[in-house]
Amino acid sequence: MKNSRLFRPGLAVALTLALASMTAPVRAENAATPANPGFVPGAGRINPGVAPRSSSQSGNVSNMPTPQEARAALMTPISRQPSTGGSSAATTGTKVQGKPDASSVGTNEPPPSGPIGSFGQTIPAKFSERNDILDRVPTMAIPLPLTDDQLRQLYDAVMADKSQPQAGAEALRPASELSPDQALNGMHPLPASVRGIDGVTRLYYVKARGKVLLVEPDVRTVVGEIAPPN
Repeated sequence: MKNSRLFRPGLAVALTLALASMTAPVRAENAATPANPGFVPGAGRINPGVAPRSSSQSGNVSNMPTPQEARAALMTPISRQPSTGGSSAATTGTKVQGKPDASSVGTNEPPPSGPIGSFGQTIPAKFSERNDILDRVPTMAIPLPLTDDQLRQLYDAVMADKSQPQAGAEALRPASELSPDQALNGMHPLPASVRGIDGVTRLYYVKARGKVLLVEPDVRTVVGEIAPPN
């Protein structure tokens, strides 16, 4: 009985020390992790107040073709016939010319060229100046397949609209993202007279000084730029 009575206080001390060692890391972790600065008890504030990120833009803007260069490349006639590889594939970045194809004679379609089996859009950029230009155009900046007459109609209709040019819109270009203020105050549906043009029905516009910007409204991104007609 005496031994068991002496053992009980020792057991209690051992258990206390064990529990203290188990809770120490938890207390240290809690001490190292500060309370969420955005949470204010009783005030209803739960937003940590993260600073807004800047609008996403292409990181290689200097290498992007101009809208005029991109449209000229897109409108360049291409061969729809596969190349037979009649010419050796050079690596100088110049076009590789193949032998004329019977289906291209007497048409605006150029003869097949490039590595064997390639045609038009599939010719590697180092063999096609056209594809080299388009490969450097962001997806959202690929020119709309509009004719010169359609571009002129859009430009005239927007410029005749009573809306004022949006501040800072001159700096925008295809693939640029509108700021919230530009989207709220400067983005408008296209005039009814041109809204039926195929490919622009759901687009909006932003008027700038000297140019018209076509905008995809769901993502507030410029997808087209129309300069004054010549």
